[in-house]
Amino acid sequence: MSALELQRKSLPNEPGIYLFKDTEGSIIYIGKAINLKKRVSQYFLKSSYRDPYYEEKIKDLVSKIDSIEYIVTENEKEALILENIQIKKHAPRFNVFMRDSKSYPWVAIFYAEEFPRIQIIRGPEKYSQKNLFLGPYTDKKEIIRILRDLRKIFPYCSCKKKVRYRKRPCIYYQLNLCPGPCIKAISTQAYLENVKKIELFLKGETDELKNQISEKMKKASDDQNFEMAAFWRDKLDAIENSTEKQHVLLDHEANKDIVGFNSRNNHVAMIVIQIREGKMTNRNTFTLDLREKVGSKEEIFQSLIEQYYQNAKFILPDVIISPILYDGIKLLKELLNDFKEGIQIRKPRDEKEEGILRIATKNAKVMVNQQIQMEEIKNEEQEQLESTLQEAKELLNLPGEPRVIEGFDISNIEGTDATGSTVVFLNGKPYRRDYRHYKIRSKSTPDDVGMMKEVIERRYSARIARDKPLPDLILVDGGKGQLNAALSVLEDLGIENIPIIGLAKRLEEIFLVGRKESIMLPQDSSILKLFQNVRDEAHRFAVRLHKKQREKRIVGSILDTINGIGPVTRNKLLQHFGSVENIKSTSLEELSKVVNKKVAEAIKKNLK
Repeated sequence: MSALELQRKSLPNEPGIYLFKDTEGSIIYIGKAINLKKRVSQYFLKSSYRDPYYEEKIKDLVSKIDSIEYIVTENEKEALILENIQIKKHAPRFNVFMRDSKSYPWVAIFYAEEFPRIQIIRGPEKYSQKNLFLGPYTDKKEIIRILRDLRKIFPYCSCKKKVRYRKRPCIYYQLNLCPGPCIKAISTQAYLENVKKIELFLKGETDELKNQISEKMKKASDDQNFEMAAFWRDKLDAIENSTEKQHVLLDHEANKDIVGFNSRNNHVAMIVIQIREGKMTNRNTFTLDLREKVGSKEEIFQSLIEQYYQNAKFILPDVIISPILYDGIKLLKELLNDFKEGIQIRKPRDEKEEGILRIATKNAKVMVNQQIQMEEIKNEEQEQLESTLQEAKELLNLPGEPRVIEGFDISNIEGTDATGSTVVFLNGKPYRRDYRHYKIRSKSTPDDVGMMKEVIERRYSARIARDKPLPDLILVDGGKGQLNAALSVLEDLGIENIPIIGLAKRLEEIFLVGRKESIMLPQDSSILKLFQNVRDEAHRFAVRLHKKQREKRIVGSILDTINGIGPVTRNKLLQHFGSVENIKSTSLEELSKVVNKKVAEAIKKNLK
């Protein structure tokens, strides 16, 4: 069962909104539902729609879904409000929307430097405390998205090392995503003002940020500097669009954290809803497997909340609304008041606070139920895999169950850019840590059998030299030719008693050493599916390197055909601009700063 199927089958039977994401982590569709599990399942059913165009749209959407996230609400009305807010915020590709309308990541602002860089880091304790750290964030993709959007409004430097003077700026400057402190295109004061605005946004102090921008816009207008006034107006509009009001939450001035908590069986979940100026600015979720943990429900909660707020002391609220007021919570309050005076930790005091706490608790409960369901499904899957491994042992007459299977494949086009791959499956599942790529050295003409021999020889000669364990079963992509090639290599290396099979694509035939006839298994055979998974994964992995090799060669050949460009100049251009596409879109003036004008003109002429 795929990860997507696992997510879909463990969705709750609750009202809320669901978010479909693609392989890049981008939200491609947001919808609402009275029952999340039933509604999302409808997308994956083989139904016949009256409108063929609509049916094709659904199929197109489903084909692009890589993962599913969701937010549970109290009722359908709240789901409707939340759906509207999220669609306006994210503008997903498949939605119709109105345009008017020490393991966790942290955001680091390096104030210890003259031009503070902004980066996503882990483990703020490793850095100088003169810097500012905001977090932790449990959703790295979301904070990446926020920073990406903020950078378009307030450009900043994200270099790995502190800013040093250089002759030419990087690509981010050309894209207006960095103000260019490295080429002295901005003063220290102006740069710091920019960074301070980013800090205000990330802390949820958006009203203060909007007030500052409004004042700058008004001053520019009063000075009749209408171009600058328009500049600040556009930034204000961008901020407004990024901070749509969350009407289902609290009063405008509220800066509160609402903590939801639930535990069941061996699982616990805690969710912290961060509300700043009455709006939800972040939602951190934590799940924990309790099988090896010691403590009562109250003790587990105490441990989680104390660890969380000690780490999050840089973004503390005025009030923490807790579902449990355990013995010793006053100590946590005292600790937090060392960093921010007047912090309250209490139960909810009105209907609005109680409502948000119910939502937080409900989401925590759903998260626990989901963890339990996923565990049950995984256990069922593991039982099926154990049965499959036992059946494979009997079918192939193996000395033991094939716990470790290594798969091999070759990828090339008429012998060019040839690559090979080894993938490893441990107990029926991919073990990516042991995957390996190989650039073919011995062949430049089409010879899959010869290439297979090279890859297998390199794989196992290295394993033997390093005294690494060998697999229980070797699978090669192909028929008797590839199978015999693998066997001859192992014999030359003195490796005996490792079973080898070949799996040919056309008829999905299984070839064994010493057996004339192939084995044909039913298409629904769990053994065949396991072997297909190994073969297909080896193919995917080999093709990935092959494509990189091919693209690298093509890129090099395109630039090499231009008069005046040799290997040194080609590498210089690619290092400076990043890609051929960036070179193509760069102006003649910018190109002339890297190469002489004659070569720049030749580039513009050839890369049209």
